[in-house]
Amino acid sequence: MKLSRRWLINYFLFVLIVLFTWIGNRYDLQTGEQKANAVSTLEANRIDRFSIQTTDEAIEIKRDDSGWQITSPIQWPADQVNMERMLDITNAETDSKIAASEIDLNEFGLQFPRTSMRLNDTSVAFGITNNIGERRYTMIDSTVYLLPDIYHPFISQGLLAVVDRRLLPGSLNLQSLQLPDLVIARDDQAWLKDGEAASDSVPLEDMVGNWQGLEATRIKRFNSTATPRQKIIVELANGEILEYFLMSIAPEIVIAHPRLGLQYHFSDDHYYQLVSLPHDETS
Repeated sequence: MKLSRRWLINYFLFVLIVLFTWIGNRYDLQTGEQKANAVSTLEANRIDRFSIQTTDEAIEIKRDDSGWQITSPIQWPADQVNMERMLDITNAETDSKIAASEIDLNEFGLQFPRTSMRLNDTSVAFGITNNIGERRYTMIDSTVYLLPDIYHPFISQGLLAVVDRRLLPGSLNLQSLQLPDLVIARDDQAWLKDGEAASDSVPLEDMVGNWQGLEATRIKRFNSTATPRQKIIVELANGEILEYFLMSIAPEIVIAHPRLGLQYHFSDDHYYQLVSLPHDETS
């Protein structure tokens, strides 16, 4: 008896349903027909300890009254916005999860993960991606989830992803800025230029504001083999002295912070906002 095409299609669909049901029961896998579940009961605003482990470095970050602060391997303010982006994993939802004890963790890159993090006491490990949907196997404590691959590419950058992108984060109170061709210093509530009151303090205030508020277009590891063009000295209100190097002004401005082992890259359009004032304002 020759089977109709419609009957064959129905038979094929029936086989698929049986197969998927068996897989779901075998691996206790929750799929899309069920309501998506949050991967964690953590509340982002209650997290005050954050660590990242990559193949190259271990990073420790803590939250205090002034925000997130990197405590190791450097001591410096963290990028508050980027920290919140990473903490958003606590709000992630998934339609697929499985107990870690039910699978071969090594097969999914989770036995010895190359990138992991810890939120307070909750561990998060990143495994390999699957071949469909650009999702990554992510183990949170003892459960493996299949999540959109939006966290690992960011976190795997390590320190470059979490450090504040400003030369002098706003929580650091600036006292003086010794640039190649001028010195800006605070006297009471006014900014002085080369030790004297300026007829127009706005350019000085703008310069200070850029050092404390302008974000670099990118941050890289400091190239210690390159020869600096000039040195820039920063004094904070607490008396601490910070040393920066002007590495380049074209095709982009590069200012290095050797103590942090980082260099900040800006468009060369910002020369008169970060390095010098226009000639008629420095005379």
